[in-house]
Amino acid sequence: MANEKELQIEGGDEQPAKSKKMLIIIIVAAILVIGGGVGVTLFLLGGDDEVAEEAAVEGEEAEAAEAAPPAPAIYVKFKPEFIVNYQVGPRQRYLQIYMEAMTRDPAIADALEQHSPMIRSSIINLLSQQDYAYLRTAEGRANLRDILKQEVQRLLAQETGIEDGLKEILFTNFVMQ
Repeated sequence: MANEKELQIEGGDEQPAKSKKMLIIIIVAAILVIGGGVGVTLFLLGGDDEVAEEAAVEGEEAEAAEAAPPAPAIYVKFKPEFIVNYQVGPRQRYLQIYMEAMTRDPAIADALEQHSPMIRSSIINLLSQQDYAYLRTAEGRANLRDILKQEVQRLLAQETGIEDGLKEILFTNFVMQ
């Protein structure tokens, strides 16, 4: 009986050792299969080191942009309001616009104040060239805002040398009659 117990104990030791070895082999095989699948996927989808490097650089730039809060917005009112008349058929029509410029650069805000007469003259010329019926549409107002922004930005770049300092032209009141 003692011999049977010894045999059972000895035989019992071999089974756990074999099952541990099989478990390790299965785990290693699974890791290799998963790793191979990931490697093949990356090879087929990516493959280009330059693209990966560009993505990493863009990611770093985005993080840097998020880390530095933007400067506060500075609003400069164009005073007084702009009033332009239009001859539409037999009737006289008017456009009255209160505008403000938005920037984040104090130098641009100062330049807007300093060069106000030149900017106002250019804006009045642009407004008087517009089609009254087109300005009555939302698309016409949006297009006018873009045209005015480009013109004011051009004048600021001409006078100060600062490109893209103007962020927006805002209509605070837009009346047509």
